[in-house]
Amino acid sequence: SLAARPEVDRVEVVTRQIHDRRVAPDYGQARESLGPNAAILRFPCGPRRYLRKEQLWPHLDELADALTAHITAQPRCPDWIHAHYADAGYLGAVVARRLQLPLVFTGHSLGREKRRRLLEAGLDSQQIEAHYALATRIEAEERALAQAQLVVTSTQHELDHQYARYHKFRPDRATVISPGVDSALFHPVAGETETLNHPLVAPFLRYPQRPPLLAICRADHRKNIPALLEVFARSQRLRENHNLVLVLGCRQDLRQLDKPPREVLLQLFELIDRYDLY
Repeated sequence: SLAARPEVDRVEVVTRQIHDRRVAPDYGQARESLGPNAAILRFPCGPRRYLRKEQLWPHLDELADALTAHITAQPRCPDWIHAHYADAGYLGAVVARRLQLPLVFTGHSLGREKRRRLLEAGLDSQQIEAHYALATRIEAEERALAQAQLVVTSTQHELDHQYARYHKFRPDRATVISPGVDSALFHPVAGETETLNHPLVAPFLRYPQRPPLLAICRADHRKNIPALLEVFARSQRLRENHNLVLVLGCRQDLRQLDKPPREVLLQLFELIDRYDLY
């Protein structure tokens, strides 16, 4: 959509190249077209296999070198670099500084806020650091904020209270662009009831005509999916009138998942068994 705008010549989405049997071969393509004037570019960075984002930090300078070489080989430099999340924020800050390009930063989720919530949830600070590498992430966010000409936040609360905890944050360079939907296009249709007849879901539903109570998210402790399942299980009204449908990502073998999502899914299976939700 961005590339289709008349004032935009080209959009390049930059990410890491992955060669791993656990993911589709698409992730190994060096260049993937998204249509006219838009493409995904994938550069080798660190080991060939998939790495979760917390393990990428030691390899980002290699990606910065590859991206710098790519940009300098082009007839003209991009007008903007837009970095999403902390690791891309670090990458964008390094490349923008080298090439004197303007940087836009959208954090999406901030390390200081995540640390605060994890501590409130009872996790030990050493545990948090070992799994989430939050000190490195927060340092990268500070670096991105220092370099950014514009910071995009999702809510006024995020701007006023979450970003305000960062030393390099400048409110005069921030704007709120609320995520969400166009309610003129997406809204309930009067008199119609939604049902789920998708072949992936249908085998599990005894009464497919019942409207779904649908949750879509990662299998992450912070999402508190077990609480949703318990609320549904304990409500006779919900159980008799709705289907509970949880879309929590892909899993073929629980043993291959990282520990946190494996723990969440095992907890859900235990609750499904306890409340006989089959």
